[in-house]
Amino acid sequence: MLHIEKTYSSFEREEFLEYFREKGIDGGDGRFSGVGWEVIVGEEFKRMVGAFPFKAIKIEIWVEETISEEFLEDLRRSFLRGGG
Repeated sequence: MLHIEKTYSSFEREEFLEYFREKGIDGGDGRFSGVGWEVIVGEEFKRMVGAFPFKAIKIEIWVEETISEEFLEDLRRSFLRGGG
């Protein structure tokens, strides 16, 4: 199993909790699992980008190599945000 840590800025923790609830089984305390994967959604924290504070979330992912590309691409697409 691959272990991947990702940090996302400008998202609410609840958005990730909802996403993973739809994908798998909610184990409580931000832990989710499905066939070939497990995830821990961390608590929100402030991350400074220059002089600006942003909300940030750390996500820990354990995923089977055979599904990792598809799993990570779906996660990436689900949390894309456009600016303008």
